[in-house]
Amino acid sequence: MLSVAAIIFGLGVIVFFHEMGHFLMAKAVGLDVPRFSIGFPPFIFRKKLGDTEYCIGAVPLGGYVKVNLGTTGDPVEDISWFKRSLVALAGPFANLVLTAVILILIFGVVGWDISISPAIVGNSDNLFGLGVGDTVLSVNGAPVADYYGMLNKLIESPEGTLLIGSDPGRKDVEYSIPPDSIPFYPLVPVVIGESIIGLPAYESGIRAGDSITAINGISVAIWYDYQRMVTSTTDELAITFCRNGIKDTVYVTPHEYDGQILSGVTVQLPSERVKLPPGEAFVEGLKAAGRGTVGICVTLIKLIKKPAELAESSGGPIYVAETLGQQARSGLPSYLWTIASISLAIMIFNLLPIPILDGGQIVILICEGIRGKPISKKHVQIIQQTGMILILMIFVLIMFKDISRLITRVR
Repeated sequence: MLSVAAIIFGLGVIVFFHEMGHFLMAKAVGLDVPRFSIGFPPFIFRKKLGDTEYCIGAVPLGGYVKVNLGTTGDPVEDISWFKRSLVALAGPFANLVLTAVILILIFGVVGWDISISPAIVGNSDNLFGLGVGDTVLSVNGAPVADYYGMLNKLIESPEGTLLIGSDPGRKDVEYSIPPDSIPFYPLVPVVIGESIIGLPAYESGIRAGDSITAINGISVAIWYDYQRMVTSTTDELAITFCRNGIKDTVYVTPHEYDGQILSGVTVQLPSERVKLPPGEAFVEGLKAAGRGTVGICVTLIKLIKKPAELAESSGGPIYVAETLGQQARSGLPSYLWTIASISLAIMIFNLLPIPILDGGQIVILICEGIRGKPISKKHVQIIQQTGMILILMIFVLIMFKDISRLITRVR
């Protein structure tokens, strides 16, 4: 029930903000808005207020605002092509605003979880000759908060003294660490923190909370062991795990994504929730929204050059719904962060120069501005029909990918 509510709320907020952007800008530039709809027909709710009919559709795959942007052969003479372009741009921009608002809330109100890797020795073959389970308490008298904090102190001081907490007490250990070396790997059990939907481990059946015990029959004790074995091959691996006291084995084939070999899981670590002061949260939220936009664009460009990876990493309504549901179970910060990420992705998608999308509408309007007159109704219809066919093809391919994932899991 939680997952269903999380999916409806998350998608509803994203669609509402997008369409509200179009609506408010259309009103601002003087265009009529006959209909504002969340979802597509058949309608389960309809209410006319003023000149606009507000609707909720039974098909929750988006929404629309019925606005005449002058691209249908019936130009709005007193509204410039530039203002009509602003209406088309306002929807994607509203998604960017939503992303920034959510990120500001995360940073300043809800908080986000920072994972903490303990500075506990996990491998016996380490540079310091320490035993598995020994804990580094300080480096040259400076207290150690976590594993990575310890590494930073060791880089600053390649020689010195460690205070080690061990059974039965504490002891001082002299150390000397060569440049670019790893003193030891932390004692982090291989308990899955997140299994990312669409990537190999999830599709094979591994879920958050599963404890990995072996790969190809070889015992896996710490997270480093898992990473070392998975990232060294793209061959199929037999991964044995324990869930609710029951052992099972699944077969996972790691894939290469953007130069990295991944199975698609993260490890469960102790965490600490932190928040920023309001001013810092506001600035950091805006910066994070900007970085996210650039990141998605860069990733999309890279994937376009690699169609196979693009097809593998793409996801449609089923994928989005699964992701929202899973992140809702992981906690409010993860859930809100996912909504923000999806909102950004929808913004970028809608800005693609494909007819019937906002980006395509903007291109048509710019062409009208350059020509000084509207494009003929016949040509606009041809362009829009071409765009519709292209979008339908993309939708069919994405839905095929979504359904294929489900069928693969059932098998």
